[in-house]
Amino acid sequence: MFELKSQIIVAQEWEEVKAEFALSLSEEYLHSYFREEFKVEDAKEVIAKAYVASKEPKVMLLAAERYNIYAQNALLKILEEPPHNTVFVIIVRSKTLLLPTILSRLPVVQMQKSEENIEIFRSFDLETLVSLATKYKRATKNETKAIIKNMLQFALKSGFALSKRELAYFGDAMKLIDLNTNPANVIITAGLILLTHKKKKR
Repeated sequence: MFELKSQIIVAQEWEEVKAEFALSLSEEYLHSYFREEFKVEDAKEVIAKAYVASKEPKVMLLAAERYNIYAQNALLKILEEPPHNTVFVIIVRSKTLLLPTILSRLPVVQMQKSEENIEIFRSFDLETLVSLATKYKRATKNETKAIIKNMLQFALKSGFALSKRELAYFGDAMKLIDLNTNPANVIITAGLILLTHKKKKR
């Protein structure tokens, strides 16, 4: 899980990064700007949105194949002094896309590859789900959250068309885990979502 703080994330899968933040934020507090090229007008739009007051922390999620130099310069001041309750996350495929002045203002995080963690779900069926729920019925909160996160990553990589309600469940699951809900119950519900979509893709 990514920390809720301003940062640069080096990642190839933008939607996976967005999904991770969506696990802990409601839709109204997650603002995405995915572009082929991030231009000056995009920077102005982001800055204007950032200054809109917010009771809860909000994330400005920027991702682009290319970042215009002038657009980067336009962001320098707000990255150094962000408005209250505003977090900036810049996604790049390579940190060489960003100016040294941007890199010096934010920590750089490399997104971990998820292939090994989601391998178990490639042959996922009802029997596997029951076995997984049994195995994790006494799991710690962090262990359970990791499984839920891997389930979501598998769904995204598999191209499952998750509904807003289904996607929201993965975020709600994190809150349920913190409230000491039985891990097995959380895993079974998430697992049934995966099985439903696996069946649709056959």
